[in-house]
Amino acid sequence: MATKIKSPIIKDGPQKGWTHLEGDRYAVTGTDVKGKKFSLEFDNWPQAQGINLYRGTKWLIRDGHRHIITRVYN
Repeated sequence: MATKIKSPIIKDGPQKGWTHLEGDRYAVTGTDVKGKKFSLEFDNWPQAQGINLYRGTKWLIRDGHRHIITRVYN
């Protein structure tokens, strides 16, 4: 049985946070308004944060594992 990895994402009320470590990557995945799937990867959070999502998820990628930062349903 696989062991569960503890998420580095800390939730403080409506805010979420984490400590950026060297090697962290950020992924944005989802579907556009026409239903076409997409996936983008970035080295820094401000670039990923600037993507306007219709429907999808923003991820922190650390040590090969994805951790959900935010998810959008429309």
